Amino acid sequence: MIMYSVIVPWHENNDLLRRALESVPKRDDIECLAIEDKEHRGAGYARNQALDKAQGRWLLFLDSDDALAPDAFDQIDRRKDDDADFIIFNRTAVKYGTGEFSMRVSDKTQLLSAYKDRPRDMDYYCRYCYPEPTGKLVKRELVRRENIRFDETSCANDYMFSVLCGLKARKVAFDEAVIYIVTEREGSVSSNYFANPAKQWDRMYVYWRVQKLLAQNGIRQYPFSGMWMMSRNADPEARKLAEKFRSENNIPRWKIMLDCLSRIIHKRLRIGVPFNA
Repeated sequence: MIMYSVIVPWHENNDLLRRALESVPKRDDIECLAIEDKEHRGAGYARNQALDKAQGRWLLFLDSDDALAPDAFDQIDRRKDDDADFIIFNRTAVKYGTGEFSMRVSDKTQLLSAYKDRPRDMDYYCRYCYPEPTGKLVKRELVRRENIRFDETSCANDYMFSVLCGLKARKVAFDEAVIYIVTEREGSVSSNYFANPAKQWDRMYVYWRVQKLLAQNGIRQYPFSGMWMMSRNADPEARKLAEKFRSENNIPRWKIMLDCLSRIIHKRLRIGVPFNA
C-alpha cells in the first residue's frame, strides 16, 4: 500500500533535483512523482499532473531545489494515522552552495512556535496564512473530494491551493519537528517579487482572487493589500504595474487603503494573527 506520494515539480536544474530526490527514502510505501515542466507551464501545472497520478494516502510536496531533512520520515511516520486533513511541520533553510544557515523561513517558524499554545490562533494561521505547500502533509482524500488544484500561473501557483485546503479541511494540525530544508538562492521564483513584470502581474492576480475568496467566507485577510503595499515600496515600474492592475480590475483605491490601514492597526496592536503579505 502506498502511504505517501512525494510530488516534485522540476525544470532544468538536474543537480539540485538529484539532491532533492536523494533526500526521499526508498521504501515500498513511498512513491516519488518527479514531473518535468517541459512545456514551461510552471510548477502548478506539473503539480496538477502529479495529483492525477498520486496513489498515496498522504501528499508531500517537495520543490526540486530543496530537500527533506535526514529524519523527515521518522517524524512523518509518527503522524501517519492522524485524523487531521493536513499537518504543517517546521522547516529550516540553508544558503545554496555553502550550506550555511539562512533566515529565509525564520519568520514563519517563529510564528508557528509562538502560536503552539494558542490553538485558535494556530488553527487560523495554518489554514489561511501559510501559503506554501512544502513542509505540509496533506490528505489526498481532501484534495480529491474537494477537487482542489494548483493555479497554473508563472508564480504564486500554490497560494490558492493552500487556502482552499484550509477552507475545506475539517481539522488541521502543527508539528514542531523540522522535516524540510529550503534552499535560498538567487534566481528562484521567490527571490524577487518585482524583477519580472509578468510574474508581478500573476502574483497580484492570485492575491486578489485569494482575498476575494477569503472575504466571501467571512475571513479577515488582506493578501492583495499587502502585495500592493510592497509594490508601492518597490521601484517606479512596480508601482505603475500595481496601479494598472488596480484600474483594470476596478478595485477602488479607497478600499485598498482601508485594507492597508486595517493591516497596520492589527499588526501594531498585535490583534490576532499577523496578516501575511
